[in-house]
Amino acid sequence: MAERGIRLVAVDEDGTFLRDHVRYDRERFERIFATMREQGVRFVVATGNQCYQVQSLFPTHVGEMGIVSANGAYVLDGMEPVYAARASDAACSRMIDAIHELPNVPFSMLGVAGAYVERGTDQAFFDDMARYCTRQYWVDSFADVDDQVFMFSSVVDANEVRGCIDRFRHIVGGLMDVVGSGDGYFDVVCPGVNKATGLDILLERWSIEPSEVVAFGDSDNDLAMLKMAGLSYAMDNAPQNVKDAADRVAPACTEDGVLQVLEELL
Repeated sequence: MAERGIRLVAVDEDGTFLRDHVRYDRERFERIFATMREQGVRFVVATGNQCYQVQSLFPTHVGEMGIVSANGAYVLDGMEPVYAARASDAACSRMIDAIHELPNVPFSMLGVAGAYVERGTDQAFFDDMARYCTRQYWVDSFADVDDQVFMFSSVVDANEVRGCIDRFRHIVGGLMDVVGSGDGYFDVVCPGVNKATGLDILLERWSIEPSEVVAFGDSDNDLAMLKMAGLSYAMDNAPQNVKDAADRVAPACTEDGVLQVLEELL
């Protein structure tokens, strides 16, 4: 890897690094991580998920890796938080009003301390989102939450997600951005915040150039990161627009495509 000038590996989680939200070949990854450590190559997980979920999946390496969570809204260097976005009061108020007016579209609200779902929302939605947000709580009202809010997340039928994204883009009117994250999931995020901006914070801290990054992704929320990386891979299970944005295509996540490519690059 050193001969290619790569000093950082950035991976999305779901649909990219993970086989099925939680599983990956841990023994194989340990060998690869040891080689990256020997070569001075940094490892970063860049995901729409909560940082606490990432930490639970990589418990032995959280002190050595970087985490770009919540689509770039919350960034950690090891265990140290180095950046947290903040949605404006106007943006939060508009989103909360819209959520109450459209009860058929459930939402989780994410902040620094945790994620929150309003009571009365379907339990199945809470349980589903808990896979991605391991610190998630029931609340009576989003408006009563005392936290630094930076994202709202939802999931709908995959056939309806494009319409929901367009609808919420109209609702937030530039106060926030809306991005798809695959399989019917979409996130409403702080404007100008994405995985590339979050990753750039770590690059600056570690004196690494974007040209020295290899990145892997599979969804629309990975596009900015793939475009900024010196070498980018879309997963074979990714939609065509993501493949078009990447330099190369890696085997599918179910085939441990990221690990296969890293073994070839090392």
